[in-house]
Amino acid sequence: MGSLPVVLVALATCVAFFLRKTRWSAVSLRVSRWTYGIVFPLSLLYFPWKAGGWRPIRCEWTFDPRLAVASLGNIQHLVGFAIFFVLTVAQFRNVRRALPWAFAACFILGFLVEIAEGATGIHNCRMRDLIPDMAGACVGAIVVLAVRGLASEAPGDRIG
Repeated sequence: MGSLPVVLVALATCVAFFLRKTRWSAVSLRVSRWTYGIVFPLSLLYFPWKAGGWRPIRCEWTFDPRLAVASLGNIQHLVGFAIFFVLTVAQFRNVRRALPWAFAACFILGFLVEIAEGATGIHNCRMRDLIPDMAGACVGAIVVLAVRGLASEAPGDRIG
């Protein structure tokens, strides 16, 4: 997917976070949400653009426990989806059940990435790649919960 979309969303999210207690809070959060809502879906267009069109390949839908464990070595997916999870939670400020929504967003984006890989022949369309995607989401959830725990011990408001 490339790092530019993640950098753009991370930048907009960080600006919104740092402006959260200013008069620019509502505007910065709106910009962050629009950036997130536009950049990540459009980043799926990377696959047909890079492939120069559609070149469908067969997707691997099944796997065994050995392949499932081996897929956890896909560090790029783990890190990318941990970051995506944290950025997603940041979009749900003051929303109940932000963590389940972020898990759902990670699963949906991971699934769409695999379908895009299968439709364009770029990389490998393997549904077992959803395992490191969701493991990355779990790492992101741990980060969010740790930051929230630290923030609740310190004076000030909760993060996220």
